[in-house]
Amino acid sequence: MSWQQLAACRDTDPELFFPEVDDYTAPETAAQLFAAAKVCVSCPVRRECLTYAVDSGQSFGIWAGRTPTELRAIRRQRTAGVPHPDVDLEPMCPGCSLLFSTPAVDGQLCPSCQDRFEKGA
Repeated sequence: MSWQQLAACRDTDPELFFPEVDDYTAPETAAQLFAAAKVCVSCPVRRECLTYAVDSGQSFGIWAGRTPTELRAIRRQRTAGVPHPDVDLEPMCPGCSLLFSTPAVDGQLCPSCQDRFEKGA
């Protein structure tokens, strides 16, 4: 069974999650965001939804209660190597908390930290 089948929004009108206006500060859109977030807050697959939205580059709609602006911010942080606690389950460097770009063993140091460790710095 896929995560979408377990989502709290599966029986909700999709229009709720895709406002007509991109201005999330507009009163109508803000109310719609609030209503969508109420559905998302208790969703059992919220992490999977957010991970999908971030990884697939969703640029429109409300995903896991997050706006496109929030999704872009998470993507920028991850590009810089900063993990997001709601998205990233992959191993990260215990020395600097940056995400590994390739699969690594949990607890392994990234190349920069490994160089510093070997040089005794």
